[in-house]
Amino acid sequence: MKSNAYTAPLPPGGAATKRRDSNMELLRIVAMLLILVIHASYRALPFPDAAAINANPSSSLLQMFSRSASIMGVDLFVMLSGWYGIRPRFSRLAELLFQLLFFGVLCLLAEYAVAGQMPCSAIEAVKTVLLLDDGSYWFVKCYLGLYLFAPVLNSFVEHASRRQFATTLCLIFGFQFVFGWVFEAVTWLNAGYSLPSFMCLYLLARYMHIHRPAFTQFSRRTDLCICLGIVVAVTAVVFVARWKFGLGGVLYFYNSPTTILSATFLLLFFSKLSLKSRLVNWVAISALAIYLTHSNNFLYRYYDGSIQKWFYGESRLTFIVYAALLIVAVFVGSILIDKVRLLLWRLITCGKTTSKPHNS
Repeated sequence: MKSNAYTAPLPPGGAATKRRDSNMELLRIVAMLLILVIHASYRALPFPDAAAINANPSSSLLQMFSRSASIMGVDLFVMLSGWYGIRPRFSRLAELLFQLLFFGVLCLLAEYAVAGQMPCSAIEAVKTVLLLDDGSYWFVKCYLGLYLFAPVLNSFVEHASRRQFATTLCLIFGFQFVFGWVFEAVTWLNAGYSLPSFMCLYLLARYMHIHRPAFTQFSRRTDLCICLGIVVAVTAVVFVARWKFGLGGVLYFYNSPTTILSATFLLLFFSKLSLKSRLVNWVAISALAIYLTHSNNFLYRYYDGSIQKWFYGESRLTFIVYAALLIVAVFVGSILIDKVRLLLWRLITCGKTTSKPHNS
């Protein structure tokens, strides 16, 4: 059974299609907000240990809940691509590479303007902008690999029987579960920060969209309740495990079964909504820009540093307000900057871009 292709230049960067499902585009926006939250709570702040929990249990519980609720953001982005299927085209790949270059140069210039000097040598700066260093934009690099490998995955999807597809999913997730989560026995699975993990998520979403197994047939209310139930359960388990045994971090891996399940049922919930919104579609086109700004190697420390400063220097209520305002500012600012990038791309390509159908 063949599916309708989702003609995006490179989800999560944006989507160009004659008919866009605003409910799923809204999920793309939600996923990016979750990524902003997880970077604020997990990347910027330390994982509460027993001493922190004893000193301030309510604050530690709030931190853990925010991580449990937001860790699914990355998985959601990848599964959105799998839900529709990637159909690689050179024009869309070119647009994505231009977007990466645009924001790489822009963030480098912003860092130079703020610091008054280059953050590193010219060679290192060029390597970072071109994604040739080891530490920048791991997600984009994995997704580029998924994008280029998508024709092979699609060929399997189109020719495998339902039973073959289901068996393959069970085997590859079983492999990842044992070697990449329980025992962490292979570094190239790396807690879900890897191309194989992205392939697993892609195939899972394709299977759900094409074959509609029984667990996809629940009501949307049930889907949402399952997702929230997993979030609450993970929060409770991590709180006790961290407090009593110093454990629990593995539940915040991208390849954790709980992370994948929560992302799965939130995706299913949004897939059952009915929504048509030009505004949602307009914003979602530029969703990747939010990641490209606040996670850029030249600028991420300003985002993280602000979160840290407020967490340790303000009351909890003030911290939450400041952090929320920062997230909104990064979100809105990145979207508006990306609209300039889109305009430049249209000018470069004489108006013949993959994003043009959005205006229809």
